[in-house]
Amino acid sequence: MAAALLLCAAPVASAAPGTAPGPAEGRPPAHGGAPLYISDYGDNTVLRLPPGGGAPVMVPVSGLIRPTGMVLAPSGDLYIADTGNNRVVRVPGDGGPQSVVPTTDLSRPIGLALNADGDLYIADSFNDRVVKVPADGSGQVTVPTTGLLHPNGLALDRAGNLFVADFVNDRVVRVPADGGPQTTVPTTGLSQPTGLAFGRGGDLFVSDSGNDRVVQLPAGGGPQRTVPAIGLNSPYGLAFDPAGALYVADFNNDRVVKLPVRGGQRTVPVAGLRTPAGLAIPSERAGY
Repeated sequence: MAAALLLCAAPVASAAPGTAPGPAEGRPPAHGGAPLYISDYGDNTVLRLPPGGGAPVMVPVSGLIRPTGMVLAPSGDLYIADTGNNRVVRVPGDGGPQSVVPTTDLSRPIGLALNADGDLYIADSFNDRVVKVPADGSGQVTVPTTGLLHPNGLALDRAGNLFVADFVNDRVVRVPADGGPQTTVPTTGLSQPTGLAFGRGGDLFVSDSGNDRVVQLPAGGGPQRTVPAIGLNSPYGLAFDPAGALYVADFNNDRVVKLPVRGGQRTVPVAGLRTPAGLAIPSERAGY
């Protein structure tokens, strides 16, 4: 159970600060491409894979212990769940110094999401809750949910509804943007769901880590489908690139796989990964 290990592992010594360009720097993107960010849980680092290919570089962030979920703001700022340190760090897109997001009493934060207003949502896993840090600086609030047990991945749909991978309860829940009651998303046979991501058509993709698969939940209802991927072992973070390809952090296989829109599968060329957990790719709004 890689996901359970990820939640419970004891902190280890942090890695040395990186020297790579920050999120908004580096080579221009290739046509249709965008940089890929990978949190390397076992190495306590975050890597950036340039959009045109080439060797990954280390994002300049210091003191991470067991990084997991990530999210990119339209500005290029990168938010990282520094799970072992019970905090979230922000790496500015303009190359400025990292900072700690002001939060209170987090315990093993994992999933992250940003809404259109810049409000940050955090899956505060060991506190069995989701918290919101408003962009206006008004202070952390707890999102009204019921019965969560070690929430993991987060995602927001186009209407601002929040979706939560409820890891121990083997379900995904939906928290309406208008403050209505929480509901359980109809799924079949989920086991330890982790990463969540929405495709361009509005379908929800779920890393069903206990079943070593990714499932697709159609936006208009209809039966759940298994994404055609080979050999996954405790898949974790998910992300889509601007061309619609799906990336999967294949946690226990120490790799990231890419599933293009037209089918097929390939391993992203990143040597030396040790249990990749989180993925982040700039949205189409970032101009890629």
